[in-house]
Amino acid sequence: MDRAWLFSVLGLVGFLLLSWALLTYGLPLVMPFVVALLIAELMEPTVRWLVRRARMPRTLAVAVSLVVVIGVLVALFTVGIAYLVGEIRTLISNLPYLYAAGLDFSVQLLAQLEELVGNLPETMQVQINENLGKLQSTLVGYLESLAKNLGFVTSVPGFLINVVITFVATFFIARDREAIGKFLLSLFPVKWRDQLRQVKTKVWTDAIGWAKAQVLLILMTMLVSMLGLAIIGANYVALAGLAIGILDVLPIVGPGAIYVPWAIYAALTGRFWFGVKLLILYAAVSAARQAAESKVVGDRVGLHPLAVLLSIYLGIKFFGALGVLFGPLITILLKAMITSGLLPIFTDDSRKI
Repeated sequence: MDRAWLFSVLGLVGFLLLSWALLTYGLPLVMPFVVALLIAELMEPTVRWLVRRARMPRTLAVAVSLVVVIGVLVALFTVGIAYLVGEIRTLISNLPYLYAAGLDFSVQLLAQLEELVGNLPETMQVQINENLGKLQSTLVGYLESLAKNLGFVTSVPGFLINVVITFVATFFIARDREAIGKFLLSLFPVKWRDQLRQVKTKVWTDAIGWAKAQVLLILMTMLVSMLGLAIIGANYVALAGLAIGILDVLPIVGPGAIYVPWAIYAALTGRFWFGVKLLILYAAVSAARQAAESKVVGDRVGLHPLAVLLSIYLGIKFFGALGVLFGPLITILLKAMITSGLLPIFTDDSRKI
């Protein structure tokens, strides 16, 4: 066995295990500071412009930029919540009708299923009942897990403390960015420092490219969905569009988790052609996204679509829903470390990512 190949495999496994441990156990402990670092990096071009053009001291430039960021976030949050509250109120007022229609449909469906099952052999009836029981238990487990994950609503004080810490940390990180960078580099051997600078630059460029690509794709899906839903005369356009955009982050499932059940429900409740329109809109949104994804992601990140898909799949397996984010980021970091020579594995040209 080729020793270089063996060392490469062991190095790759070690890197992946270390990444998993840090993201699973380390990241939750320092999350406010990680978010602060990201905000500070995003603010840096504006801070530099204020220092050079407006002749501001760096401390004042950072304070002004941070106030603008907070103001924009508060404004977007306030306007978005106000608009969504209006649609949620309309939805709540229509819940009695929707509940009655759904109940009537479920009664009819259960009656048909009971009639169908009653005509089956006894062994098949027993098997179907067992599977239905397992399905019910699984659904209850998912609902309990969802309720647990949404438990942050009951910990608002802790959330607000994290927000305050994040913005205070952002100010200090942005103000003393150069000094902090030098201190962190001083923790590593001198021979690693140039490579670490290359990794930092490459990871930041590719990570920002990946984030911009995902934001563009999500916004495209959201806006096209809202426009299409408005054209076909759907209700709750903004609320549905927002939900579709959020679900667009999830691979494979994506917007179909909204469109397909909605189309089926519409068809079964007497709005057949509206259901057909929803499916056509879903096909159009999916086609537009698939056509744009490979181009946008490939241009901004430089990863093959198959590598992106594999990183997302493995990320979900190891980190759950957050793997959609962590998987590609680990791949970007791995690529940068190999390219810079900091992680000398698979170094011949035929094995590079």
